[in-house]
Amino acid sequence: MILPTKATATQELTVKRKLSENTLQGSSPVPLGVRIPTVALHMTEMFDTAVEQLYSIFTVKDLVQKFSKSPAILEAEKGGKFQMFDGNVMGEYMELLTNRKIVMKWRCRNWPEEHYATVALNFVPTSGQTELQLDCKGVPVCKEENMKFCWKQQHFEEIKDLLQLTTLSG
Repeated sequence: MILPTKATATQELTVKRKLSENTLQGSSPVPLGVRIPTVALHMTEMFDTAVEQLYSIFTVKDLVQKFSKSPAILEAEKGGKFQMFDGNVMGEYMELLTNRKIVMKWRCRNWPEEHYATVALNFVPTSGQTELQLDCKGVPVCKEENMKFCWKQQHFEEIKDLLQLTTLSG
């Protein structure tokens, strides 16, 4: 029979203490999560359409599916969930001010687990057009360029194509 040495007993005690400290932290009311470096993005884009039509492209399931060219889940109400681009983008609507503003918790599938950015879309009517102001806070630094590209190519350009098709067929 081999008896534990003093060092082994100390190591076990240290492990138990670390586990219990983690347990205490885990039960705290503030979620710990993983802290990652983030950035904020600001982008603006002009669309040749009325503010009502542009707003509906972000809140009507059929229109989201048309510009994203993939199935979408959309509950366009405060607390409602959304999922688009084959589940690569998901989140929750936090605020909807009809034809003026949409605020969402937003995440991409390849982001750290449970990390969300806050995306605010402001719809500003101008003469015959709508300016879309995008403010996004909490984007992981390593995903900044990818996020800019996705908004520019997969959202803005695809929405412009959809609007052009709608104008031609309407």
